[in-house]
Amino acid sequence: MSHSDAKAASADSSLAQHRKVPLDNQELRKTGFWLNQIFMIVSTIVGVYLAAQSGLQQALTFDTYSKMEDNYYLRMSLYEELKDNIGEVELYATDVLAKSPALQIIKDNRPPMDLYVWETMRYHPATLETPSEILTEVRRFYGKSRQLMDKAEQRKLGSAYAGAQLKLLTDHMQQNVLPVLAESAESLQQALAKEGVVIGSLKELKRAD
Repeated sequence: MSHSDAKAASADSSLAQHRKVPLDNQELRKTGFWLNQIFMIVSTIVGVYLAAQSGLQQALTFDTYSKMEDNYYLRMSLYEELKDNIGEVELYATDVLAKSPALQIIKDNRPPMDLYVWETMRYHPATLETPSEILTEVRRFYGKSRQLMDKAEQRKLGSAYAGAQLKLLTDHMQQNVLPVLAESAESLQQALAKEGVVIGSLKELKRAD
């Protein structure tokens, strides 16, 4: 056999051996399996993260709206209580003090102002969300009216003069403070309405939970 024939025979033999070796797909299958598992894990993590973010955002939004609703009720309660007290003080000023009556009549007819809401607001977290100028006006009204009525009883001020000062005070509250307080509550109601939230609906959801 010639040298060239020997080389050809050797090449054919080597090629035949390569053809006899079957293609092993096990490693490829294993790699594909693990890649698939990794993609599934990553997808799950991303899905959980997005769901958590969405849930957190919904919880924060609900909390914000709930606080707005609570503050609306607080302001309206303060409005109603303050309006009643202003009316009582005004009536006392015009129907009692203005007539310069006897001291006992002044004492007997002094209005017992209801301060339940005002006192409760000291411990309510939503109080700090109420405009400070409103809180200041209410505080000054109660302090000033109490001072004037005390001085009228103690005869440190003439009853007619004290009554006139109280009337000025109640006029100021009716014209400049009560409307602002009502508007501040209505602004909360309107802000919630723009978001599709009806006042009272969030409390119903809380009760349902």
